[in-house]
Amino acid sequence: MLKERFLSAIVLASIVGILIFFLSDEFLIYFLGFVTCISFLEFLKVRFSFVPILFIFPLFIGLLFIAKINFFGYLFMASSILMYLLSSVLILSFPLNKTFLRNPVTWIASGCIIHLGFFSSIFQMISFGSTAITSMNIENERLIIFYIILISILMDSVAYFAGKNYGKRAFIKNVSPNKTLEGFLSALIITPFLMFIISGDLFNLSAPFVFMILLIVAIFSVLGDALASMLKRVVEIKDFSNLIPGHGGIFDRLDSHVAAFPCFILILSLIKS
Repeated sequence: MLKERFLSAIVLASIVGILIFFLSDEFLIYFLGFVTCISFLEFLKVRFSFVPILFIFPLFIGLLFIAKINFFGYLFMASSILMYLLSSVLILSFPLNKTFLRNPVTWIASGCIIHLGFFSSIFQMISFGSTAITSMNIENERLIIFYIILISILMDSVAYFAGKNYGKRAFIKNVSPNKTLEGFLSALIITPFLMFIISGDLFNLSAPFVFMILLIVAIFSVLGDALASMLKRVVEIKDFSNLIPGHGGIFDRLDSHVAAFPCFILILSLIKS
């Protein structure tokens, strides 16, 4: 299982890395839209049958096209951030809110919002260069994609190893029993610190401000992972699909990134404006 998971991760990372670097802007956006659609389909399939999905999915695709309009793109990102802030309350009160989360309208709305926020953030960055890039000393926006991905990967990796070696106290055990407080706090300290060191002169901002941004994005990546874990408990599944051997589905791999991307892009865009 571990070997399968490792090999899948290497293959997946290699393919995604090549596509991000070498696809033209237009085809990268198509690829991003395709991945977002697959992830949203996984999200719907664990809760609905074919007929409801047949009506819901075309509406979502229509919203993806609307997300290409600057105003709606930022609106979807802001809605996504609000959704994750709300999820922090839902996570702490779970499973008392299980009936609310199982409500079809709640499920569809939450899935739409988080996926639209994710798509909009990367679309804005690729298509418009995003005002966020002017806050960074970087010419290729593709590198920012990897930079944000790295934040989520570090948070997950540090929390896992620190929790495994030093973890004693359960953290949000109602939605993710294996996570520990020691792992979470270690990741929350180490990840922004390492990313700050890696950043160097990447940002045209003061050092305390950069560290604060990294800290906030790191917290949102945890919220993304925790929200996905909570929703899986609502429908009592291990993974959203088995598309990726050893890893589950697309949404299982994107959960923390889906939260980190709109947070990062929206914060830097607001700073610039």
